[in-house]
Amino acid sequence: MEKFYIYLKCQLGIIFFLITLSSNGQIYPRLLIEKEEIALSVGETYQLPLNVGYQEAEESEILAVSVKWSTEPGYLGKTDKNGIFTASHPGKGTLIAKFKDTRASIKVTVTGTQRTDGDKEDENDYPKVKIVPGNIRVETSDSVELKAFYINEAGLKVDTFFQWSVSNAELGEFPLDTTSMFYALHTGKGYITATLGNLSDSVKLSVLTPKTNPENKNSKKLSITPGDTIIHLQPGQTIQYHAILKNINADFSALNWTVSDESVATIDAATGLLTLGEQTGLTLIKANIGKITATAELLVVDPDADLTINTITLHRVLPDGNELPPKTFKEGESYKIGGLPYPLNILNAGMLHFPFGCIHEDVTIFMFIPEEYADLDEDGIDVEFEESIITGVKFHVVPAGSEEIVEPYYFDTPVILSMVFKRGLLDSLQMNPENLDVFFADNAGFVKVDDKVDIDTLKNKIYAKIEHFSTIVVKQKSNVTANTHPSNSTDESLSIFPNPFNTTTRIRYHLKTETDVNIAIYNMFGQKIKQLTEEIQPSGMHNSIWNGTNDSGAKVPNGIYICRMLKDGKLNQVNRIVLNRN
Repeated sequence: MEKFYIYLKCQLGIIFFLITLSSNGQIYPRLLIEKEEIALSVGETYQLPLNVGYQEAEESEILAVSVKWSTEPGYLGKTDKNGIFTASHPGKGTLIAKFKDTRASIKVTVTGTQRTDGDKEDENDYPKVKIVPGNIRVETSDSVELKAFYINEAGLKVDTFFQWSVSNAELGEFPLDTTSMFYALHTGKGYITATLGNLSDSVKLSVLTPKTNPENKNSKKLSITPGDTIIHLQPGQTIQYHAILKNINADFSALNWTVSDESVATIDAATGLLTLGEQTGLTLIKANIGKITATAELLVVDPDADLTINTITLHRVLPDGNELPPKTFKEGESYKIGGLPYPLNILNAGMLHFPFGCIHEDVTIFMFIPEEYADLDEDGIDVEFEESIITGVKFHVVPAGSEEIVEPYYFDTPVILSMVFKRGLLDSLQMNPENLDVFFADNAGFVKVDDKVDIDTLKNKIYAKIEHFSTIVVKQKSNVTANTHPSNSTDESLSIFPNPFNTTTRIRYHLKTETDVNIAIYNMFGQKIKQLTEEIQPSGMHNSIWNGTNDSGAKVPNGIYICRMLKDGKLNQVNRIVLNRN
């Protein structure tokens, strides 16, 4: 048997792992699942196998192994511990089986309208009130947005207004008892209740103590004015920043001002006078006197970038498949990620800014935890990311007038994302926040989203410009993998341009001697979809063109593909190609 090895090499630290391919193009090790595709209606269930065949290599014995199932995208439905998948939202996606680092998938199509029954409630219990999520955990000074349904005699969920209250009132408050936003004040345990007439539902509440950040223990002694600011692009305009010290004597001559991105603005280190540059974007304003530091965000936007202002509708999906009420906003606006229930509150205080001109159409965005990189308990209450991943979020984008998810979804102008990291988690893992970075994540590894990210160790935030929406994680720089080729290659590197592409891309390579060349395109599950070149070629420069079709001539969907090049039957290079038809 002929074996080849794909090496994935990190961009910063170097970690290698390999995937074995047989001569027929099948990736090993592999999981054997007979079913390739299923179609369900909303509310229907399907029994997934808990044990499937596992094969290490082409000629090795097939073993029965226990697999864990996840849904991609997560809002299509949930799979319980018995392997029963329940469809809860219309759309198309994938059911993914995982054993160690090996995955296999079943395509799933869900039709109908969003689930309206009372989940698994006994119809004799109706009418009733139901709160989601069913167990609330939140840190002090944080908030959580709850949702409740009135389920009528027919078992249909109805949105209406409820009166909200909290037992053990010192834990927190609902500023308006008819709104569902709860603000946590003090640690302890109690209950939250939603009431409609003589019906009510209560869920457990735990208010936790947030992890302290030793670096910002003095930050409240120093503040900056103006604070976080959004301003229109006017090159050369100046803003005077001031630092205010509280209850402390300090030598103001030692005050020093800096900015994180001088392409957006520059600042006089002594006076705090800031001057806007010619580029839009976000920069952090930082003032420090000795060990005392304060920061503020400055976001520069261009309102003239696009005459058509498009609309973004964002759905936040809970781990149990329920959705919170959608939020709608426009290009040029910032969306503060807040009010998320545990465990999604790991993203609270994050921010998404959609610059003017970033999209050319109205879009709907679903935001949820990437289950393929996290372990959730059965009730979706506790979440734990894989080793070295600090936090993560997945975005699925559906353009207006379409029912198809576009992944990755490329922006015309990068979106600015800030994500919160838990300092206590970093301390327990003995990680330095300065060693964090932001990455796109997929089956092929992790790729940096931006050559320059900003890290605010006072507010425990990390900022990056995002070119497309898919799965985004925060993790250590030293544990990053990305597609490349073996370092012992003697010929010039294979190059692919443009990449990403929307119609055709050119694959260029140089041969030092006459060589038997085999170039093929694979999808992310290791299936060969297109044979580009399979012949003996003379020395010199060569080109191969891929137009985004398979061997049958049909267009393949947008996504990430693998280009594999063999020379004289031996693996020479593996590169990633992104197809994105506008």
